[in-house]
Amino acid sequence: MIAHEVRNPLTNITLSLEQMESELKDGTDLDIYFDIIKRNLNRINVLITELLNSSKPAELTFNKYSINKIVDDSIKDIEDRIKLKGIKVTKEYSSDLCDVNVDYEKIKIALLNIMVNAIEAVEDDKGELIVATKAEDGKCVVEILDNGVGIPSEIIPKIFDPFFSRKASGTGLGLSTTHHIIRSHKGVIDVTSEPNKGTKFSIKLEIT
Repeated sequence: MIAHEVRNPLTNITLSLEQMESELKDGTDLDIYFDIIKRNLNRINVLITELLNSSKPAELTFNKYSINKIVDDSIKDIEDRIKLKGIKVTKEYSSDLCDVNVDYEKIKIALLNIMVNAIEAVEDDKGELIVATKAEDGKCVVEILDNGVGIPSEIIPKIFDPFFSRKASGTGLGLSTTHHIIRSHKGVIDVTSEPNKGTKFSIKLEIT
């Protein structure tokens, strides 16, 4: 019922946005904001879907993908936010990684949730985001590091709990969903952090 009530106004916003775009000429300075609205409307829709699915086992569609491609596609989805905050992104990809057998959309959602948190944690025009991939002990490893506010040690054990959030407007579902997705792929996710210095998330998946 809640999902239905949320999606109705969401549909109206989407239709209104499309109408506004059609009435404004191309090349205006508003284009970047249209893109941001559309991307976030899509993220809200995805969040609703994940919320609905959170009480039942996830239905996964496994295929072989390059982990570097999935990471690249995830970064592209948040390029506008990265540019608006003036964040420096460094990619440290291993070139000899094997493919991973994963649900592409689900893994991308897991990565996006971490990256969005990192973007929100760093300071405008001073933020740094490092995304690295490597093979380690027979696993494919993705590391996402930021130089943001960090997470207090007493909070770290709670960050994957459903509905736990330190943000006033947070739902507490982003990292919970990420944790669920990684575990459904028989993977492992770890986090290390230091207040005022930054946070590192490490995801380990089976190499196929």
